[in-house]
Amino acid sequence: MSVRFLVTRLLAACAVCFMAALPASAAGLALIIANEDYAAVRDARGAAQVLDVESRLRAAGFEVRTARDLDAPDMRAALSLLSRELRAQRRERVVIVFAGHVLSGDTGTWLMGAEAEDPDLATIDDQGLRLQTVLAVAAQLQGGALVALADGSFPGSIGDGLSAGLPSRLDVPQGVSLVRGPVGPLTSFLRAAVVPGSNLGATVRAGRNLRIDGFNPPYLTFLPEGFEPALQADRAAWERARAADTVEGYAEYLDTFPGGEFIEDARAAIEALETTPETIEEALALTRDERRAIQRDLTLLGYNTRGIDGIFGPGTRGSIRGWQERNDHEVTGFVTRDQIFQLAAQAARRAAEIEAEERERRAAEERRDRAFWAETGAAGDEAGLRAYLNRYPQGIFADLARERIAGFEAERARVRAERERGAWEVAQATDTIAGYERFLTEWPDGANAASARARLAALREAAAPAPEPDPAPDPAPEPGLPADIVERDRAEERSLALPQMTRVLVERQLRAGGYDPGAMDGRFDADTRDAIADWQAENGQAPTGYVTRAVLDGLLRGAFFRLFD
Repeated sequence: MSVRFLVTRLLAACAVCFMAALPASAAGLALIIANEDYAAVRDARGAAQVLDVESRLRAAGFEVRTARDLDAPDMRAALSLLSRELRAQRRERVVIVFAGHVLSGDTGTWLMGAEAEDPDLATIDDQGLRLQTVLAVAAQLQGGALVALADGSFPGSIGDGLSAGLPSRLDVPQGVSLVRGPVGPLTSFLRAAVVPGSNLGATVRAGRNLRIDGFNPPYLTFLPEGFEPALQADRAAWERARAADTVEGYAEYLDTFPGGEFIEDARAAIEALETTPETIEEALALTRDERRAIQRDLTLLGYNTRGIDGIFGPGTRGSIRGWQERNDHEVTGFVTRDQIFQLAAQAARRAAEIEAEERERRAAEERRDRAFWAETGAAGDEAGLRAYLNRYPQGIFADLARERIAGFEAERARVRAERERGAWEVAQATDTIAGYERFLTEWPDGANAASARARLAALREAAAPAPEPDPAPDPAPEPGLPADIVERDRAEERSLALPQMTRVLVERQLRAGGYDPGAMDGRFDADTRDAIADWQAENGQAPTGYVTRAVLDGLLRGAFFRLFD
């Protein structure tokens, strides 16, 4: 015996105890079996649809038991329980529904259990429930019994003497109505048949591909008008719908009781709920981008939505209320479609106004820009150009001002570079420690500073050669020339320790200047001393005849490169 069967029997026993206490006016009992999932053969697809009629049966006052995918023993157990309940107490109606595979033969018709596999005449009673047994149980309530069958057409291997589906003719007991057809139309039929006042034959004719056998009175209804259990269920369902007070709750009531006592009240309640500000806005199904657009429009009109994120929080709701109040709308905090259009139109107008204001502001700023340029940068001097850029770093003439300032800076850089080159030429020409030290004092960060330091280090490391003796006696001082000046120049020439090449350069420059230094041998004889004195006299220096730094600067500027002319 299967575990499922034991559970089914236990639940059934409990149900018997419960149902024994029901009032005699209860509408009746209903058993719905939907065998869709078969273990060994193709499933009976859609069979589970019949379970959807449970709520309609309960609304009509039926006690309903449903089951899915039962094997044959469990199906017999469920039918046995139903039979005992019908005998235990008076019931006015019974409804038995089966959807699944059906087999028939000369000896009977079977509703197949979910374990069915390759049945034959010898095994079919083990795998299925005889329809005749089902009809016999229903016949206990003659005139109040309805059996509904949805045949799934058995797809497996069938033994001789059996065929899939219901036979064309069935022997139905007296007082039992049997309706058969596809599962979809049959489900619709059942939902309509248990509405008080519905005639079974008329309901079958209104369906598709349905057939009724057995008891089919032309005027008698299955449940009479004003059927008390149905009315009680109607009122109970209405109270539940009112307690929930939701569109879904009222819709469920209308679906369960399409002819109910409170259908107009339910429709009115749904209309009221669906026309609240919240539901009206919700029905618009605004996207995140559309909500952002609404927030941008409100912000443009001066309302603080506390962000443009597409989420309607307290800031946005407050902004909507403020806008609604200003525009004589009902203040709800929720928008309608017309309000969205009005808001967008107002925002567009405001955007145009802001754009016009911005154009005027830019025009006024441009006028001020041009006027200030005329007063400062237009003159072309660097101070005026810099004054313009300080006020209008992104102004109309900013690029032009920077270009002209760059020209000034480039010219200063050129002059500075030229001065440095001249000083460097002199330092190279003298090629002395004192000359490089003087260059670095004036140009510590110059382009040639590194070279000057390198050469200076080399000169300091080299052994200092002994100074050459004067090639001739000191020159006779000019009459009236102070002795201390002569001594000063003599000492300065000795400190320079002029190398041979520098002495030759001095002689060449003297000759190039129109003076006669004598032989060009780098030895400062009397002719050389006279030439030096003459040059000094003509250049505003004391004519001592000695080479000083001033003499070197005057004679040798540019001479270094001319040695190679």
